[in-house]
Amino acid sequence: MMKTIILLPWLCCLSCAVAQRVSIHPYLASDIFAHNDYEQTIPLFTAYGQGVGFIEADIFLVNDSLMVSHSFKDIQRNRRLENMYLKPLDSLIKKNDQRAYPGSEQILTLSIDLKTNGVPTLNRLVKMLSVYPGLIQNKYFKILISGSMPAPSDWNNYPDYIFFDGRPEIIYDSMQWNRIGIVSTSFRNYTTWDGSSVMSNEDEEKIKQLIATVHSRHKKLRFWATPDQPAIWKYLIDRDVDILGTDDVKGLKQFLLKMK
Repeated sequence: MMKTIILLPWLCCLSCAVAQRVSIHPYLASDIFAHNDYEQTIPLFTAYGQGVGFIEADIFLVNDSLMVSHSFKDIQRNRRLENMYLKPLDSLIKKNDQRAYPGSEQILTLSIDLKTNGVPTLNRLVKMLSVYPGLIQNKYFKILISGSMPAPSDWNNYPDYIFFDGRPEIIYDSMQWNRIGIVSTSFRNYTTWDGSSVMSNEDEEKIKQLIATVHSRHKKLRFWATPDQPAIWKYLIDRDVDILGTDDVKGLKQFLLKMK
């Protein structure tokens, strides 16, 4: 019981501190996560044109190729990770004098969701990335691995430029925390709230505790499966959820601009 009594004031102070973030550091396009970017009419360049911080691609290992698709049945022969993302990103960074965005310190993260077995898929990705030193040696560009990830105990088998998408329910050691780029989880693990009426106090408390726990590790938090609408975006911002996932990049960007 004594441990709980000591921790609660600390968590309350942390929650109060992060609640002030919006007034100190307004949300920017760099806080946007372009979910399932490959389903946009113009993949990569729509999100990149809005200046987002995260662009997501789901991949399948098919024979020796890394194919970009939401499901196996929808795989198309011409939609390969290298052609859709790696080559054009490499070209953009070279054009920008080794920066992700021209004249900017902003970091761009390519979030790669492994849809097939993590070890062979990631091994193939690492081999493919080895021919792109302009990407993997660039401080303005990061690779984040999500989905069917290898076990955390195996993360040290991969190059230091590979970061992993953490999960709040998994217990990591200090070395594994160092390999975690962000922490992500489903919004539906905490609430069924859809943006209308009012969230229950119980769900609100669960989300606040999650945010405090992730921030205590000095990591950024992202939810997936959030309803894509302004009421939800405002809720996440008001509670200092660091990364805002969306399928409507332009809509969210305009929403953030109006909040300034």
